[in-house]
Amino acid sequence: MFLKKKTFKFTKTYWDNIENTVELIKNADFKVIGAGSGLSASGGINYSDGELTKKWFAKYYEMGLKSILEIQSVFWELSEENVLSYWGYWSRHIQNIRYNSPVTKPYETLFKLLKDKEYFICSTNVDGQFEKAGLSKEKIFAPQGEYALFQCSKPCTQDVYNNKEMIDKMINNMGESLGIRKEDIPKCPKCGEFLVPNLRVDNTFVQQPHFINISKYEKFVREAKDKRLVLLELGVGYNTPGIIRYPFENITNHYPYSNLIRINLDCAEVPTEIDEKSVSISDDIGKVLSDILNYSGKKIE
Repeated sequence: MFLKKKTFKFTKTYWDNIENTVELIKNADFKVIGAGSGLSASGGINYSDGELTKKWFAKYYEMGLKSILEIQSVFWELSEENVLSYWGYWSRHIQNIRYNSPVTKPYETLFKLLKDKEYFICSTNVDGQFEKAGLSKEKIFAPQGEYALFQCSKPCTQDVYNNKEMIDKMINNMGESLGIRKEDIPKCPKCGEFLVPNLRVDNTFVQQPHFINISKYEKFVREAKDKRLVLLELGVGYNTPGIIRYPFENITNHYPYSNLIRINLDCAEVPTEIDEKSVSISDDIGKVLSDILNYSGKKIE
């Protein structure tokens, strides 16, 4: 059952919260990280940013599509009629975000906070930033997909396919056009149907490869029940709250030695039932993580 009361009184100062967070992380036996789009946005991969859209997708911007979210809304569904323009956008999107973007500062800082610690990550992000930062894939449960993979649109199988070569081929042959060549359309090697990005958009999502780690994640959380557990939630809003946000609240409510640290620029509120066990910080995530790491000039040991 999800907690219903969502109000929170911000009575502590920013640095009180940072100090409290540092102590909780330092003393925790287990750390579970919940990451949403706000974490990547803090590092500059912000789908609402008009300047980023202009930089990566200038022609779409000139057409009046002023954010990546707006462009995605046009090319969200694949059909026989739009397949060339669909991949004209998505090949560039995946190349820019998954392959061309270096690791961003918030993820680098998070790696330093978690290095050599007992942790597990649950993330709805699909941009590969955790991997680029050096965090172990064996300790990440990512149920929403992965930009580096394609799947059959049907799907005829639970197989997924690494897409780097296909992405490069589409873009190299496309030039300045907004559509790919017909012969470069990615197709399933088993049934011949279109391939699509391996993202959870409907009930055709191939989730099996991403659920390999779910038993490890659940086991980690169960073993933390009677231990000092910190749930560090970063940039998780209300798009898919049932994956991280609500479960973290319920764990905090039911695990006796657990604490929730919720860092979110826009929606850092926590339920009143757990406000005594929570730290709520409404600020830029990258800045907050850096302040946690370097608090009083000392790194967390």
